[in-house]
Amino acid sequence: MAEEMVPNPRHAQLVELLKEVHNRSQEVGQAYQRVYASMQSGKVWTGPTAAKWTTEVGDRHHRLAQLVRQMTDAIEEELHRHPAMVTRSQAELIRRQLTGRP
Repeated sequence: MAEEMVPNPRHAQLVELLKEVHNRSQEVGQAYQRVYASMQSGKVWTGPTAAKWTTEVGDRHHRLAQLVRQMTDAIEEELHRHPAMVTRSQAELIRRQLTGRP
């Protein structure tokens, strides 16, 4: 008789992590956006130092977006390695591994 299939705790954990990253990516995407737009307007601060600082803010904004994409890709890749459903005994083993119990 085949063992009952149940949700994979690791898969569920990765799905929740992916949701959290997606939700936070909205915040990250806007982290420097307002400051960068203000600096680009030329109404806040001007001159060579301002231009350099504006470039740095823009670079950081783009770097954060790139890091979020890399993180999302890594989580999705890991998610594809773990099936959504596993046997009950596999799920118990995974739960023990996730909690560090023997």
